[in-house]
Amino acid sequence: MLVIKLANGNTYPAETCVWRTTSVSTGGYKITHFTPNSATVAVGAAPAVVGTTGARLGYIGKSGRFVSYTEAP
Repeated sequence: MLVIKLANGNTYPAETCVWRTTSVSTGGYKITHFTPNSATVAVGAAPAVVGTTGARLGYIGKSGRFVSYTEAP
C-alpha cells in the first residue's frame, strides 16, 4: 500500500490523497503539490502546494519503517 508521509510524521494512505510530482535534476522525483483528502480538491483545481510539509511518497516496509520513493521537497 502506498502512503504519503509528511515531515511532521503524519502518514496518509495515497489512494485518499491528491498529489503532483516533478522530476529533479538528480534523476529522482519529488512531490510538489499535496492535499490529504481527495474530496477537498474540485475537478480541474490544483492540490495545495507542498511548501514545508516535506511530503514523500513511499510504502511501509516489512520492518514497519517508511521506505521513500520520492525525495523530500
